[in-house]
Amino acid sequence: MGKTAYSTGRPVETGLIKIQMIFRNLILTGLIIGISVVSCRKPPAKPLREPNLADVYNPGKTTLHPDFTIHHVNDSATVLYIRILPSELLFSMAYEDNVSRARIRIKYELRHISETSQEGVLRDSASIYRNINRTDAKAYYFTALPLKVYSGNKYFLIVNVYDENRRTRNQSSLILDKTTRFTAQNYKVISPKTGYPLFNRNFSPGEQFRIIFNQLGFDSIHVDFFNPDRNMPHPMFSTLPEAPLKTQPDSSWSYSYNDSMRFELIFPGTYIFRVDKQYKEGLTLMNFGEHFPSVRTPDDLLGPLIYLTSSTEFRDIRMELNRKLAVDNFWIGVAGTMEGARELIRVFYTRVLFANLYFTSYKEGWKTDRGMIYIVFGAPNMLDITPNNEKWTYFTGKGSNPIEFIFERKENIFTHADYQYIREVNSNPYWRSAVQSWRKGKIYSSIN
Repeated sequence: MGKTAYSTGRPVETGLIKIQMIFRNLILTGLIIGISVVSCRKPPAKPLREPNLADVYNPGKTTLHPDFTIHHVNDSATVLYIRILPSELLFSMAYEDNVSRARIRIKYELRHISETSQEGVLRDSASIYRNINRTDAKAYYFTALPLKVYSGNKYFLIVNVYDENRRTRNQSSLILDKTTRFTAQNYKVISPKTGYPLFNRNFSPGEQFRIIFNQLGFDSIHVDFFNPDRNMPHPMFSTLPEAPLKTQPDSSWSYSYNDSMRFELIFPGTYIFRVDKQYKEGLTLMNFGEHFPSVRTPDDLLGPLIYLTSSTEFRDIRMELNRKLAVDNFWIGVAGTMEGARELIRVFYTRVLFANLYFTSYKEGWKTDRGMIYIVFGAPNMLDITPNNEKWTYFTGKGSNPIEFIFERKENIFTHADYQYIREVNSNPYWRSAVQSWRKGKIYSSIN
């Protein structure tokens, strides 16, 4: 019988039926889910990464929003899993057999991260085509690509997914960390119902999953639990040091482990799973509540207002017995009308939602440096991504200098992709101008 492991500190025996794992031996000799493969293994004539990647954080700019996850199968083999919504694809009958189908192209660059190259050293590239017949389309389309990734290294993966019928594209980038045998991507999180990989690392209470580790010989799994991170990013112009990262767990426990176990994250917070607790590396999973990444509760609505309010205002709203009413009154006060308040609320909390979707790591996306800038300033007009940083650029008008924000990629016990803003005192006027725009009832948006 399978087990369900709860975050109460003890595994609880259940009568759940053991589900056969579908993807366990997926990639052994280049097996790929999907139809029609065309691959090119030589470097392309020009880099895949476009000079401006602003569409990455602007969901309205593309109809494609694929999900990705990485799993290291062994020392020399890695798999990129991709999930696509067929509802986002254009199905066409403009084929000789008159069959309605979508056609996608997946094009990638794999770059080795080194200290001597800002862009990374190109190691591999490929183009792969997939055909999806409308009669075969389900809620999700899954495919998987084998990658040549070797132990002891880190890589920067740039992936372009094209809808060939609609002529649209999505570009994404991922960090592949294979520096040790115990990094997060050596674990695979799968659905107990389907055996398919799960792409989200945030789980609602009651949501079950299984964890597969890529090596045999481990019969225990250790869990460190951290209460929700309450630290907020400093204002963008602040030179104060960030609060030290909490590395001491609030609770720890261990289970007897096998790959048929089912887990649930009962309590809100961050969890690190390790098969060997002598190593700091492990798999980080989160429970940010049943509604996350949506913004529904009074506390969800209140939190991001810290970016627009003074400490006194924020404290007063938080102390109100009816926080929802207090938040509504804040927006009506700055907008002047109910209609204006509705529009401010719509845009502001839509940005909060997408900050959660784009930037969540070991804490909610809206609490991160990138989330803070995204909520107040909106999506950048220009975006440049390298293995070690992101540069966001906003255009402010003819004759004015653009505003630039640089986020450095940092590593910690929870993630290899914690992006921190390089704070500058001279950014104060930009921040105040953006906040004042909101405070005057006007949505801040740079020139598109």
